[in-house]
Amino acid sequence: LAAEPILTQQQLAGTFIASALASRNAAVTQALVAEFAPKLSDAALYEFIPDRQPPSVDAVRERYRMLERGWSADGTQRWLNWIARMDSGECAGFVQATVRAGGTADFAFVFGTAFQGRGVAHAASLLAIPILRDAYAVRALYATADARNRRSIRLLERLGFAAIGGTDYPHGSVEPGDIAWRMGLGPPGA
Repeated sequence: LAAEPILTQQQLAGTFIASALASRNAAVTQALVAEFAPKLSDAALYEFIPDRQPPSVDAVRERYRMLERGWSADGTQRWLNWIARMDSGECAGFVQATVRAGGTADFAFVFGTAFQGRGVAHAASLLAIPILRDAYAVRALYATADARNRRSIRLLERLGFAAIGGTDYPHGSVEPGDIAWRMGLGPPGA
């Protein structure tokens, strides 16, 4: 895959994403985990996602310790995570991508409930998507969302994703009750 871009801050609509990853763009810092862990413990976040609410800050820390590698154990998946911060510096949420061979990636986002419905996830996603296209040669992004999760569905639609059949989702099976989404990306710099 492409060399790692250096991400510091990119401004858009009062939100910026900073690489939450160390110099190799491969480790979410423990300080960020400690800062965001209380937001991840909000039960409301887990109404529509298959992940379980973490039982503690230590559980969140352990999950991100695993992600620090930046690659799956078999080396077939590149894990990217970006923290979205408000102008005030407060951590609002994160955008994630799992880059796979063949120019595809899974795309996801999690934002604290206080930041939902304010355009923060949209702004952060608009910053991350061109990076995936230009630095990682991603040509198709995929996502899944619970059919009841109107906010995520509206965000995916605003970003340009289109609903697809579950059998067209190339990265495994789609959770029952979820809708699969796809967005084609143009050539680098498009």
